Amino acid sequence: MSAWKRWAGIRGGPRQRAGGSGKSRPGRAARGGDLSKSRALVVAVVVAGAAVVVLIRLVGLQVLGHERFAARARNQHERTVPVPALRGEVLARDSYPLAISIRTESAVVNPEEIRDVEFFARVVGPVVGRSADEIAAELHRRKTQKGRSWRHFVLERHLSEEKRNRLKALVRTFPVHFVPDVRREYPNGLTGAHVVGAIDAEGNGNAGIEQKLNQELKGEPGELRVHRGARLDSYASAVIRPAVPGVNVTLSIDRVIQYDAERFLAEGIRDSGAESGTVVVMDPRNGEILALANLPTFDPRRETPTREEAAARHTNIAVQIPCEPGSVMKMITVTMGIDTGLFTPETLIYCENGAFARPGRRPIHDVHRYGHLDVSGVLIKSSNIGVAKISLAAGPARLYEYLKKFGIGEKTGIELPAESRGILRPQACRDAQDRNCWTPVSHEYIAFGHEVSATAVQLARAVAVIANGGLLVRPHLVIRKTRPLPDGREEPVPVEIEPPKRVLRPETAFTIRRIMERVVLEGTGKAAAIPGYSSGGKTGSAEIFENGRWLDRHNASFIGFAPVANPRIVVVVTLNRTPKLGGASAAPVFRKVAESALRVLQVPMDRPETLKEPEPPKETGKPETLLARKEPEPPAEPVPAPTAPVLVGPKVPDFRGKPLAWVLREAAAMGMPVETQGRGLARWQFPAPGAVLPPGTPVQIRFGVAR
Repeated sequence: MSAWKRWAGIRGGPRQRAGGSGKSRPGRAARGGDLSKSRALVVAVVVAGAAVVVLIRLVGLQVLGHERFAARARNQHERTVPVPALRGEVLARDSYPLAISIRTESAVVNPEEIRDVEFFARVVGPVVGRSADEIAAELHRRKTQKGRSWRHFVLERHLSEEKRNRLKALVRTFPVHFVPDVRREYPNGLTGAHVVGAIDAEGNGNAGIEQKLNQELKGEPGELRVHRGARLDSYASAVIRPAVPGVNVTLSIDRVIQYDAERFLAEGIRDSGAESGTVVVMDPRNGEILALANLPTFDPRRETPTREEAAARHTNIAVQIPCEPGSVMKMITVTMGIDTGLFTPETLIYCENGAFARPGRRPIHDVHRYGHLDVSGVLIKSSNIGVAKISLAAGPARLYEYLKKFGIGEKTGIELPAESRGILRPQACRDAQDRNCWTPVSHEYIAFGHEVSATAVQLARAVAVIANGGLLVRPHLVIRKTRPLPDGREEPVPVEIEPPKRVLRPETAFTIRRIMERVVLEGTGKAAAIPGYSSGGKTGSAEIFENGRWLDRHNASFIGFAPVANPRIVVVVTLNRTPKLGGASAAPVFRKVAESALRVLQVPMDRPETLKEPEPPKETGKPETLLARKEPEPPAEPVPAPTAPVLVGPKVPDFRGKPLAWVLREAAAMGMPVETQGRGLARWQFPAPGAVLPPGTPVQIRFGVAR
């Protein structure tokens, strides 16, 4: 009998053994009861064991592994989509937007959800305007990579309405997802590109204000939770964390002055044969930058710039590229001599008839042979020997002190990335082996602009000390910040601006200002004279030393201010690697930029505008090199007597038949105030087209709808 039968109580067939009595044996019932109890016990143990196993498993699932399995379930049915914050706006001083953000949508896919990659690429490629082979190769590459970041492939950013509708029609066939995105727009285009900057594909600034203030502008992204069904289609969404928009930044840039600065700089580079250049326009009273132009430039709207544009994007000449200032540095040397009381404007200095010989040293030369010049004449005639003797009389320690007072060798703190501090070696040496310090003759050469370098923004700050009466200001671009609130209002954000610091006596600044005015009227800066306005300045022409030899190329510059009595602007112009000198190349650019800026700012004229425009100085002789470098003196020409005052001003264009937007844009470009009335097209204007607009008089224009 088998064990199973014994356990089940089956001892034989249904019939009793032969010869049996038919009665059960004694004790059979008792044994049957014992077996039933045993079976019940075994079943109970098995059931209890299974229950314990199930209970342990339930504890593992519901208690110990609850968070892990719940997260897996959420990952299957939910996904978290980042909601990019609206990047803060960048505005001009008149609140015109220079950089704004617009909410868009982008199409993305998870490569793991695509079964037939080639078929998907052939269908979707033409819709988004991409090669099917390119899409397929990228999807295959991402399928083989590990990591969560490879599960997110962008098909197309910033979808147009047409592309979005065509992709929506494919959602039932392919797992295409639409996520919120933000596109950066630059309404001013290339104008002010180095100031405003640009952003990269990840939405972070990589040039200009966009890079310097990236953390404030970018805001804080939010999160959106999307619920998905069995087919991975979204059916509900909820905002987990709202996006916090970035801070809005208002700059000191004037759009019209900036546009004209770039236009006139381009003309100056073309006319002088220079390779690059920069123009900085600053208000000397508070350090506000009204315009900062560089060429070459770039287009911030281009997401994939060319190699040349990429190089220009990261090369802000005005703040990153210092160069030898040349004769521009003579302004500081003469100021030191007068401010210390060692010299007066009338003190005579013997200029050695063009050659200053010194024992054991090579002589310093002037281009022209000068005998005795007063200190004013030394700056007007740009004498190397004269300023070298002023520096010898003052000593190296005092010259170093005044260079620091004018901010040479120190960063200005302007809100632009990668600013250079220029080159100004320590005046005192640490020991006998120290080579990074001044030599015994350094102060003689630094007096006329060698062994030192400065950026255009540093030079603007230096000349502002003369223009504003002896105060060192901090050049800055940001004048206001606001944070958008959920209710539509804006909360002001404090802007810290370093207060001006007095470094010069006011009477010294006024004296130097008058001497620099004579540089424009009598000296090398005649081409910088502004019709209708007084101006002062200084030319510079630093010959380039490269590969062990002096090139016939210069870093030409002009620094100046206007009007002389109460300067409202400081303008610095530098033209790099030009064959012309500063008086012939940079000074005309200064005149055009300064004249435009003064008209836009509506600064009253302080001189007759009918004076004959001076001719550029002729280039005679060779500019000064390390030991003899100076732009040649132009031939003196008499200033014609002023004629009778006549009505002067810009000529009024013909606005008739033009829409309002065109009229406002054209008038703003010319710095011309207008008063408008009505809507439609311009039907009437006063003054008439071609008439001269008197200063301060607006053009009255009436608009009407054609019938």
